[in-house]
Amino acid sequence: MFVANQIQLGDTPMRIASTLVGKTVRYMNQTPSSVPKTDGIRTFKIESVDDVFMSKKGKQCATVQVKDVDDGGETKFRTLHLNGISHVV
Repeated sequence: MFVANQIQLGDTPMRIASTLVGKTVRYMNQTPSSVPKTDGIRTFKIESVDDVFMSKKGKQCATVQVKDVDDGGETKFRTLHLNGISHVV
C-alpha cells in the first residue's frame, strides 16, 4: 500500500528516511493539535528522521524533526503515522 506519492508501507527505514528528509509533507492529525486548525491537516517540512518503527497498535511511524509550517516555522519533534501522510513534495 502506498502512502502519499513516494512512500510504500513496509519500505525499509532507510528508504523511508531518505524519502522524507528535506521534503514538505501534508499530514492528517490523529489527535488534537497544538495549532488551531479546523480541518486537522498539518504541513511540516521534515529536517531529519530519528527513527522509523512499528507502533504498539501495528502502525508504521517515524519520529522526525520538523519545521511546523502552520506554526510560523517553529522547529519541533513529532511522531507521524506514515498512513497519515497524504502528500510528499
